[in-house]
Amino acid sequence: MRVPLDPLVRFGAFQVDLRTGELRKGGVRINLPDQPLQVLRTLLERPGELVTREELRQRLWSAETFVDFEHGVNAAVRRLRDALGDSADVPRFIETLPRRGYRFTAPLIQETATEDAPSEEQARKEELPTLATPARPVTRARLLGVIATMALVAAAALWAFGYLSPSTVNRESVGRGRFMLAVLPFENLTGDPDQEYLADGMTEELIAQLGHTDPSRLGVIARTSAMQFKKTTKRADQIGSELGVSHLLEGTIRTTGHRIRIAVQLIETRHETHVWAEQYEREVRDVLALQREVAEAIAQHITTSLAIAPSDVNANARRHSTIAEANEHYLRGRYYWSKDTADGHKKAVEHFRRAIELDPSFALAHSGLADAYVLLGSDGFMPMRDAYPLARTAALKALELDDALAEAHNSMAAITADYYWDWVEAGRHFTRALALNPNYDAALGNYSFYLACMGRIEEALPVAERARRLDPVSAGAQMNVGLILYFARRYDDAIAAIDETLDLAPDFGPAYVTLGRVYVAKGLPDRAVEQLERARGLMGRRPDVVTPYAYALARARRQREARTMLDELRDLSKPRAAAPVRVALVHIALGETDLAFEWLEKAIEARDWQMALLNVEPAFDPLRSDQRFSALVERVGLPR
Repeated sequence: MRVPLDPLVRFGAFQVDLRTGELRKGGVRINLPDQPLQVLRTLLERPGELVTREELRQRLWSAETFVDFEHGVNAAVRRLRDALGDSADVPRFIETLPRRGYRFTAPLIQETATEDAPSEEQARKEELPTLATPARPVTRARLLGVIATMALVAAAALWAFGYLSPSTVNRESVGRGRFMLAVLPFENLTGDPDQEYLADGMTEELIAQLGHTDPSRLGVIARTSAMQFKKTTKRADQIGSELGVSHLLEGTIRTTGHRIRIAVQLIETRHETHVWAEQYEREVRDVLALQREVAEAIAQHITTSLAIAPSDVNANARRHSTIAEANEHYLRGRYYWSKDTADGHKKAVEHFRRAIELDPSFALAHSGLADAYVLLGSDGFMPMRDAYPLARTAALKALELDDALAEAHNSMAAITADYYWDWVEAGRHFTRALALNPNYDAALGNYSFYLACMGRIEEALPVAERARRLDPVSAGAQMNVGLILYFARRYDDAIAAIDETLDLAPDFGPAYVTLGRVYVAKGLPDRAVEQLERARGLMGRRPDVVTPYAYALARARRQREARTMLDELRDLSKPRAAAPVRVALVHIALGETDLAFEWLEKAIEARDWQMALLNVEPAFDPLRSDQRFSALVERVGLPR
């Protein structure tokens, strides 16, 4: 039943003026576009009741207006949640009822128009207390270096482990004894661009050191998200708001003659106040030993300042090479490894190999090499029978050099699952990687995928969310949540997650691929074709694009075009050894069941990594009642 609303409505620390369309918090206006405001008004009119998606469509768009409603309503609700600091996972105001609609759950306080908006001080009293810090204001120094990195680290732990939504961290983390921290990229003030690797290495070392801290007390933002703020001019409170962190660690590196000086400071983001600051000055003899020593000292100071006990896990094992050039090649390898292209993966291999040539005992470089070969094989740029044995050799070497290296266990877990189908051993390596570094975003993402393939979807989703929260500006981490939701057959939720991915990175081709797969599963193949055409424009002729494109065309009854794409996929198979599963999927969509099983037999012989998806990929659903399919699942060793 619709409730008549007074001009001013309050809930929590927020006030809505329905006459002017203004949303305020603590007297400060929050910009909110018209459509999210209309969604809020509709929900406020029926507090505690279900408001269906169809009702929102009618409220937002006239019957004559043609829009992509699924995207539109998801975007409007997401922007409203962002403005309120709300979370779909732990809602304070707006609850999602999957595939049905939304419900406003907070109590309302209606006011007369003459009442004043709550003051900032009043709003603060309604929230939980924050960490007591010195009253000194923070200067507007650029939030690069250690301070930034620490802030990202703190934000990630709370956020990553699902205790808090990003917007509630500053209010609740300290009250509950948990913190979110981001370590921003160190600022290179040496005047020598060639020393940039030293600043980046300091950032990475700190994130690694702090990642060993108890995740229930401290969350550390991933390096990929932290690096987005390199050379930023944003203030601490802005970064804290964007990343959902309570603290930032920022730092600078300078050199004078034969001495190096590292300055760091820890900042509480909400009030931009210093918690702790220190300088370290040493002779430039063994720069990398100095880096390690300073990182350990900073980590100790931070955990002490925030009253957090570090983990018992050995975080002091040597991560970096004592040879500066080897470290530089490793960092370049990781940069190219993150590029989603064949050229990027191949350049990564070159840099990792060069790092190993310079320092054969450099365990991280061996682990990086393993990861590069995995991507070359899984993306179809190199025959899997060649790529995965090379990857395994590199990962084994990394573990031989340093069995306490989380990255090496993560590499071995992926290889063992993808190619060797030893699911128990893969699970053991994932567990070991996360025991060594509970804040390891890449391992969390891979582990969530593994859990999904094992049919443990309900376990996979919170792990994927933890990875996303540790890496909040990563399109890949966000898209992985959508992929797990797709496996769970929660298609509307998957679309919402992928929409958020595209908000972060509008040109992220893999998100359009996943969106196309979801639309096919929803029975909307024409819409799927549109998304996959976008992916093709962004990513080109790749097996992982051509396959779902051909599948969608076949489901859209455009069989001639689908067969053209199938021929293209086979052409790609010749130089790149595209996985047989891809061809089988197209035959499934074309209704050619016997041919599909022939190609799945070839996939068994080729050790195609996509056979891990047999239990969860919706595209296999047409085959599930066939006894031949059950036999394949058994041969791959997947749970029944």
